[in-house]
Amino acid sequence: MHHHSRRALGAVAALVVLAATLTACGSDALKRCVPVPVKSAAPGDLVGRYEGAHEADGVRLTLSSGGAMRAEKWPTGDYHRAELGNTFNGSGTWEIEPATASNDRALLRLHFTKPALFLKGDTLDKLTIGIDSTRTDLYQDFDPDVCPDFRLQLQKP
Repeated sequence: MHHHSRRALGAVAALVVLAATLTACGSDALKRCVPVPVKSAAPGDLVGRYEGAHEADGVRLTLSSGGAMRAEKWPTGDYHRAELGNTFNGSGTWEIEPATASNDRALLRLHFTKPALFLKGDTLDKLTIGIDSTRTDLYQDFDPDVCPDFRLQLQKP
């Protein structure tokens, strides 16, 4: 009996240590989870097809070189959920907003033209752009110390 409980206690202690090391590194953990935000990006850096993960599981976003975009299973804002449901398929245009004095990062701005009922801010239409040597991610960045739940990764051709 004692033998089992000591082993269980050891496992709990190991988990506690592991959890502490995972949370303690804060911003370092985030850097591994998504690339750090960039101050600027060229349209050519972002063109392609993105697949979502975590909260964005099943979401697809395609950014075309002419500035057109298509979104599948995009989250519907509160205002239009009654008409469209929790997610919708839409299209429109995209642009990059470079970092400004008040905002230290570049943002991908989406302008939905279909469905036509969207007004600015009615759905998720601004995403942080993160680029490192291995990946290009778009994500909703609420808190720099927390791994973003809504994130999309550029799929390599």
